[in-house]
Amino acid sequence: MQKKIELLAPAGNMESLRAAVAAGCDAVYLGGTLFSARAFAGNFTHEEMTEAVRFCHERDVSVYVTINTLLFETEIDNAMKEVDFLYKNDVDALLVQDLGLFHRIRKEYPDFDLHCSTQMHVHNPAGCEFMKLQGAKRAVIARETSIETVRECVKTGMDIEVFAYGALCISYSGQCLMSESVKNRSGNRGMCAQLCRLRYYPHGKDGKYTADSGEYLLSPRDLNIIGRIPELIEAGVASLKIEGRMKRPEYVYLVVKTFREAIDAYYEGRKWHLSPERERELKLMFNRGFTEGHLFRDPLEKRMSHYRPNHQGVRIGTVERYDKKTGRVLVELSAPLYQHDGLRILNEPEDCGLSAERIWLNGLLANSAGKGDHVWLECRSRPYPKKGQPLQKTTDAKLLEEIGRNMRTPCRLSRVTLSYRASEGKPFRIEASDEYGHRASAESEFLCQKAQKAPVSPEKIETNLAKSGDYPYEISFVDSCADNVFLPVSVLNETRRRVLEKLNEQRRIKHMRSGRQAYMHHVDKQEKPEYRLIIRTDRPSESSADGILEAAGDMQMHVISEKECAKIVVKDKIISNPGDLGMELVHTIAGMNLNCANSYALAFLLSIPGIDSVILSSEADNVQIRFMLERFEERYGFKPYVFKPVYGRRTLMYIKDGFMKEKCAEMEDLQGRIYPLRYTDGITEVLEPEPYVSDNPYCWGSYLILTDEDSRKIQAVKEEAYEEVHERV
Repeated sequence: MQKKIELLAPAGNMESLRAAVAAGCDAVYLGGTLFSARAFAGNFTHEEMTEAVRFCHERDVSVYVTINTLLFETEIDNAMKEVDFLYKNDVDALLVQDLGLFHRIRKEYPDFDLHCSTQMHVHNPAGCEFMKLQGAKRAVIARETSIETVRECVKTGMDIEVFAYGALCISYSGQCLMSESVKNRSGNRGMCAQLCRLRYYPHGKDGKYTADSGEYLLSPRDLNIIGRIPELIEAGVASLKIEGRMKRPEYVYLVVKTFREAIDAYYEGRKWHLSPERERELKLMFNRGFTEGHLFRDPLEKRMSHYRPNHQGVRIGTVERYDKKTGRVLVELSAPLYQHDGLRILNEPEDCGLSAERIWLNGLLANSAGKGDHVWLECRSRPYPKKGQPLQKTTDAKLLEEIGRNMRTPCRLSRVTLSYRASEGKPFRIEASDEYGHRASAESEFLCQKAQKAPVSPEKIETNLAKSGDYPYEISFVDSCADNVFLPVSVLNETRRRVLEKLNEQRRIKHMRSGRQAYMHHVDKQEKPEYRLIIRTDRPSESSADGILEAAGDMQMHVISEKECAKIVVKDKIISNPGDLGMELVHTIAGMNLNCANSYALAFLLSIPGIDSVILSSEADNVQIRFMLERFEERYGFKPYVFKPVYGRRTLMYIKDGFMKEKCAEMEDLQGRIYPLRYTDGITEVLEPEPYVSDNPYCWGSYLILTDEDSRKIQAVKEEAYEEVHERV
């Protein structure tokens, strides 16, 4: 029988975690203050993490912690200290991106469940199959994955987690270098600057033109597949993931509650539809417009939000006129407005932001107004609003207040059974058990006395014992008796508190773990490559020079290969995604897209039969590379043959099915940087504005990417790189 699908909620801080649990989630994912892909969320200190795990486990909710960033050599030991803390504090699983961290945890903590973060770029059945064989429990499949491919991934036996609601990345996660290249803030290291939400201008063959679809070319809508839950359950998906560790607790509560209702209706055999009122509430919490994304093959116009990259709210009125003297705007309302609501007037070139701190209705201040009313609002932002422009509500004070009240009432309680004995001359005794077999008992210090007048009745005892207070339990009674005794209410309450606390202590610990193991791993030394330069090019030389390997045409495995599942022979190629690693490899090179940035990732890749050498991540600088190679040699006894990226326009984004109807040659940002675009097999690649350039003092060889350089530039780049690896410059 298929296990019930898990509802997985975001928790950026303790308040959001409590909101998610109150709304009925099955699991939460959260980050510590280090090594999280949401470095700017509130995140959890060690003390808060301990509290969060205890709080969740008492309520039968799992806790998954994100250590889902690329790790450098100087960080990985500290990351393992964090892993050790989380292991000892009974965290249920870790979400991991870095292959080196994954490898080391599997060796040292073999009974700690690991989930492949979407940053690991598992996006096809082959990747799921390979990572399952390496010991992964679950794969968070790429957001771009279609429902058909999801079904194939499920067949591998790996637990598949699917994004179901919230913000979308325009590029495949783990393969986006845009923020790192332009702002020196690596998305692979939790510091994405969200450059996809800025303005860009497309360039056609004849120069720059304004896109008919708006200026925010790379900004997707928000994902919402709540109407497709039955299909995902029937596809065998293990977990539905709600995005939003940066969102407010009320957002988390409302989204989780809505998904909880839809999932429960499916399993209870009831039809469920999202009501217009609930849809409006969800839009008020946050929306850029909704899409079912690539998962259910929405067309481009339904995936993208080209006109605005931010929260759109819902329309509640129309501007009638603006008074420059008073700084007020007159609007006609089409929906209710409350004091303290957040508002926006859709304007050009920038929207007007305002809030309903003061509402003038019929010349008087009011705390609300309704449909059809004409009200004045303070609005001093520029450009000034104009007649006919829409008034959007972006936060609803009344809705937030209502959700705040509801958050204090748990959606779901665990069933606990109590039995009690009250006999003359003996302590009052309670035994408690839950549905998972935990048992606890407690006795009072007070000895039950023979009743002089009316004895305490079973009804009164049970009425008091059923008051679980802050404990998350729904209490029922079996096999109990109370003889003709007197028993103070305070004794009932204290004994109940003690037995439930003992039960809590048992529920907090979910895993019996064996403890940390010594790191043991062997890597065979590879044969020395015959080449010192690897050159990726679409225009190979007519004759290849000694010491140079030209990786042209199909020598480079696809970075994106959604349907790949068959195990095939891969020979003399550069491999580029986790699915490639499970193929029958013969004399292959692990490519830059596998994000190797530390000695453990290097050891993991070189241990795979058929991999001769590795191209390192371009995000690792020379200091980190030196430490990486020194640590590798100390542990495994030899210096590995690795290549460092030294020149070329890297692909900053891999975008499935493009981002605009017109195919343009390049695009320009507000600072005048020009990004060339390349189109291959349904993928749009955004290339670097200027070639990445680096020296290479430590690696055996260098990796170059040649695109549109002229013959003179190509020759100069080759010569300089060749001389450097031979230590002649």
